[in-house]
Amino acid sequence: MRQLSFFVCLLATLLSSGITLAQNYPSKTIRLVLPFPAGNNYLVGQFLAEKLTESLGQPVVIESKAGAGGSVAIEMVAKAPPDGYTLLVTSPTLTISPIINSKLKVNPLKDLVPIAIVGSIPNIFVVSPTSPVKNFKEFLDYAKSRPGQLTYGTGGIGSSNHFAVELLKITTGVDLLHIPYPSATAAMTNVVGGQIDLIVGGLPASVQLVKSGQLRAIAILTNQRSPLLPDVPTIAELGYPELVVDTWYGVLAPAGTKPEIVDKLHREIVRIMKSPNTKEYFAKAGIDPVILTRQEFTAFLKNDYEKWLRVKNTAQLKFD
Repeated sequence: MRQLSFFVCLLATLLSSGITLAQNYPSKTIRLVLPFPAGNNYLVGQFLAEKLTESLGQPVVIESKAGAGGSVAIEMVAKAPPDGYTLLVTSPTLTISPIINSKLKVNPLKDLVPIAIVGSIPNIFVVSPTSPVKNFKEFLDYAKSRPGQLTYGTGGIGSSNHFAVELLKITTGVDLLHIPYPSATAAMTNVVGGQIDLIVGGLPASVQLVKSGQLRAIAILTNQRSPLLPDVPTIAELGYPELVVDTWYGVLAPAGTKPEIVDKLHREIVRIMKSPNTKEYFAKAGIDPVILTRQEFTAFLKNDYEKWLRVKNTAQLKFD
């Protein structure tokens, strides 16, 4: 009986210490590390830093650690002390990096713990306005009659839009020529100019160009139509639900971070995502707020990694 009482007291002490740890956290500045110094990743990080500063009562600052296609930031956070003060705000870079970078010194799916997904940006398939292609069926027919002749631009070899088009090629059987650029913006500029034929890119960067007639939208790679371009069909309604691809954004911490801290951060981020102000702010940026449980986010990351690994292996892509 005395031994049982000892274990009961020990368990109560451990539970109490966990609660105290969560209550006292944070007690100093939190860093949100970003893999890229600009774009939507930066916008999401900046927004979270502002809102978490308000809700947590401690400064939350962003820190860009660009390099190696996002791998520098991933490695930095994975190797940081697991105390909740160094967090990663990232995108599909997280699940693609271990596939394309054999020199990556960490395993993002094991060395980082998911906190919360924040939102996603729909991808849109656009062509030059001078293209004879008016819809997705015409694109397939046109591309199949000219194997290897149509060119698609991306933000670089191994970028998320590179993988998205490779998935399209695998699924539809078309043969397209890849033209990598330093950024997706540069590639899109050349689609507008007619130097290349098409690109799959984020909706926010394309919407005004589509509305002004500088790009022609063929399909949005989503399940539901976008209110920004309600006349553009989704890839799902066109009969290709496996081509639904968006650009998600989420927050992760070093593996080993106390569950009490991770849970507290998850609750705060979910609360922020449910705010009407957040929805309004994200809508203007073309971002859809997303709320998942931690378990759902973990499963999502695993599935995302496995999907892109299948694309890499099926397309026999080489990166080293």
